[in-house]
Amino acid sequence: MTGQSATPIQDVITAILDTTDQDKMALFASIQDHPMLQEAQTFARNGQPERFLYALPYPLERVVDGLLQTVLPGKREAQFILRQYRFLNVHFQKIIQRREGFGCSGDKSRSILDRLLQYYLTGKEVAFDPGERYTFGHPTTIFTTHREIVEFF
Repeated sequence: MTGQSATPIQDVITAILDTTDQDKMALFASIQDHPMLQEAQTFARNGQPERFLYALPYPLERVVDGLLQTVLPGKREAQFILRQYRFLNVHFQKIIQRREGFGCSGDKSRSILDRLLQYYLTGKEVAFDPGERYTFGHPTTIFTTHREIVEFF
């Protein structure tokens, strides 16, 4: 690989990220005239984080909460998992990485959360069947039992 640099790879990555940013900006542009977004833009420009929070993220969170309470009445744990999925995923994943390493830690964490959500929706306890077609998403040394998973959650 003489005479070649990593620039083409960097260019590809930059192009992918730019496309993602452009998609976000195009989505925003399509709804930016909404009064709630107008107000949030003003607070963002003026460096008013609390006012920004109450102008946009907080009302959107309330919509999500209302949706979950309507669709899953009385299922507070399931609502929490859906509302805080990224937060929970990060914490399960960090513990898995410490005990089992980085390999498939994301798959394992998602697998745990998917089964935990099903438990709170249906009552079916969390279990990992070694006979399943794909087992790379199964934890091997930690979070291997229903009790351990529920207690950590």
